[in-house]
Amino acid sequence: MLFRSVRYTELIRSRAKLWVCGWLLIGLSANVLAQDDDQSAPENSTERLAERRAASVSGLGEWSLAQAYPERAVWLDLEDDGRALAMFQPELRTPGRGALIVLADEGQNAAEGLSGPLLQTLAERGFAVMTLGLRPPPQGLVRRRLQPVGPEVDEQGDADEAPDQASVMIDVAADDALAELVADYRNSIRELLDAAAEDMARRGYEQPGIAGIGWSADYVTGWASGRDSLAGVIWLAPAFPPDRLAALPELLAAERSWQVLDLHGSEGLARRHGVARAAALGRLQVAGYQRQAVALANPPETSDADRLAGRISAWLTR
Repeated sequence: MLFRSVRYTELIRSRAKLWVCGWLLIGLSANVLAQDDDQSAPENSTERLAERRAASVSGLGEWSLAQAYPERAVWLDLEDDGRALAMFQPELRTPGRGALIVLADEGQNAAEGLSGPLLQTLAERGFAVMTLGLRPPPQGLVRRRLQPVGPEVDEQGDADEAPDQASVMIDVAADDALAELVADYRNSIRELLDAAAEDMARRGYEQPGIAGIGWSADYVTGWASGRDSLAGVIWLAPAFPPDRLAALPELLAAERSWQVLDLHGSEGLARRHGVARAAALGRLQVAGYQRQAVALANPPETSDADRLAGRISAWLTR
């Protein structure tokens, strides 16, 4: 009996060892297969990672937007291996009547606000359209826009006392830092517009128009300066910082081959600002500028897109 018990115990131990070895072999095989799968993953997984990174940097939800509109999504290659999402819609009416690049207002993606509706309604009118999102600007720039222009005045009508030297030095350092951030921001927009124009040219649209919504009117005008291959520059419910507005007449008075269409609201501040812009340009006898007041919500809504598309279409095909 003792001999049988010993043999039985040894048999159990040997079977246990076999089970352990078997499980170890299965684990090693699974690990090898996983490594093979990782090594054989298609290259588009790297592209998806780059797209997700681009979306996380811009903060515009580009990855979700690309999944929602895969037939329109176009990833533009930027410098430093960056990418930006654009929406492209070829003309839906033939023969084609032209092409337009639309830069969204600050903080909006390529389908938000007016961009998405304009993409569709202009395509139905015979235009190939590419819309671009625009990440928010530096917070310092936003705060600067809210500051009053000129020296503040107290109740007695006297200007504020001159600040001390330390405050002046701090202000100068802050201004320099902000100027650098703004320059980087504007350069990134120029890079984005360059990539869009190059992509449109590859598609056969070598002389598109360029439109900027809201604050983007300033950016597209600066980008267009010095370029010849444009059908025109369009401002849609434009907004300009005071310093950029002051420089606008001189900028547009320079030699250029393209004209400007200023589409602004027909009521309140939007109308007054539009009239003031036109007057400032008129004093310098700036040619190639046209202003049109349009009934628009403030800010513009999707329902305004059809009215704006009609004005844009008529102007580009004049």
